[in-house]
Amino acid sequence: MQVKVEILTMFPTFYSICKDCQPLLPASGLSMINNVLRDYPAEVRESYMRICDLAFSLINYFGDKIKISAIDVSTPHGLWKSLKYRVRNYPVFIINGKHKIIGIPSFEEIKTTIMNELK
Repeated sequence: MQVKVEILTMFPTFYSICKDCQPLLPASGLSMINNVLRDYPAEVRESYMRICDLAFSLINYFGDKIKISAIDVSTPHGLWKSLKYRVRNYPVFIINGKHKIIGIPSFEEIKTTIMNELK
């Protein structure tokens, strides 16, 4: 069984780089993410980095037992999910469509919720 974790928030806008060019970026000293994030308010940058850190921690801990989806609430899909789950405050973590955690939870809090879903 795989637990579905949906993260709804306003994500910074990144422009995609082709897969052939991606390996060249670190070698060239270019950092797209840092350059894009620099233009956002500190609160947005901090929130984005905390969400990414939490998502990576969850993936490292649970592996293929979870599927994480990042959903930008400024898109039609994000608006639909916000209405479906009756979300007004962001970020929000939706676990298996049943559990709603508003704000950025601690690793232990979301881990407990996911573990309960895996039982």
